[in-house]
Amino acid sequence: MKLLKPQFVAAVGARAISAGVVAAGLILGLGSKRKIELYSCSSDQDIEYILKSGPEYLIVNPSRKWGRNSYLVSKETNSIPKNWLLLGMSIEKADNKEFELNASNPNAYIGNIIFKHESLGLEVKYGAKGVKPWKAICKPSAQIAKVQTAANNIPVEYLMERRNNLSFLNPSLGQKNFNLFLYNAIKTKEHSTYGIYQLLSGLTTSTLTGNENLIMQAAREDLIKANSSEFQIWEFAGTYRYNWQISSESNEANMNAGTWCREQQYSNVAAYTAEGFKVVSSSPEVRSTVGWIRRDYPDGRFSGFVNYRAECDGVTYTLKKEGSVDNENENDLRQYN
Repeated sequence: MKLLKPQFVAAVGARAISAGVVAAGLILGLGSKRKIELYSCSSDQDIEYILKSGPEYLIVNPSRKWGRNSYLVSKETNSIPKNWLLLGMSIEKADNKEFELNASNPNAYIGNIIFKHESLGLEVKYGAKGVKPWKAICKPSAQIAKVQTAANNIPVEYLMERRNNLSFLNPSLGQKNFNLFLYNAIKTKEHSTYGIYQLLSGLTTSTLTGNENLIMQAAREDLIKANSSEFQIWEFAGTYRYNWQISSESNEANMNAGTWCREQQYSNVAAYTAEGFKVVSSSPEVRSTVGWIRRDYPDGRFSGFVNYRAECDGVTYTLKKEGSVDNENENDLRQYN
């Protein structure tokens, strides 16, 4: 009988042990579930509740009843839609111990958020100069039903259905049954338009019913309309007419009228077209003081004041910027001033 070489026996033994470890891991993974943990952090700040399931988190703000109020923090899901992220912030880190969010916008309202699970410490750093970071110690909460009912953007059911410790065994976005399950969880909630669109548009149209396709298209149109901007600005053409009451005050009235006309222009078309706005219409418009305007002279010149009228030539432009399904500017500090 031919004897086996010791090296071969060792290799076979090692592979057997390795296979056993993998099998044991699978068995443990199949048998264990991630815990759902809820923490209350504030009642009036930018983060009210944090829901945790393993390395995935949801931020839910129930008091924000005027718009989207739930957001996903996860490294296990690829290509998270922008408005499923809190203020569109990128996910720097998300694991069992903590998560960190960062803003790429230099004019961000919030620049950085860090939550540490062990200490339950939460820190929010703001973009405005001189604004101190907001820090809190979150507390365990039993209000899961409240948070689940409130969440209208990414539903709490997302975490509840993804509780297997082996992430590849959890349902994923893009799978028909999972997307439709989440869609049914939020479809009747106010301000759920973005979630509805993302969950339905994430599936091929052939897998949707005719009604679901109509709902998805309507949601898309509503989002684009809400994120589009249209307004008017007036530009001074540089010419004007003026009146004065006393002949010796004619030159002064002329100067004052010119100043008044220039001050009626608050912006210019070029500044907005550079940001992607398009001119959709224009029409001449004369702006007038209507009545007399009094300019006082504390130094006593012109007996203390000059009255003048002005008619300013200009053009009113209507500008429009077509939006997308995403709100692109919600973390811009200028939106909060």
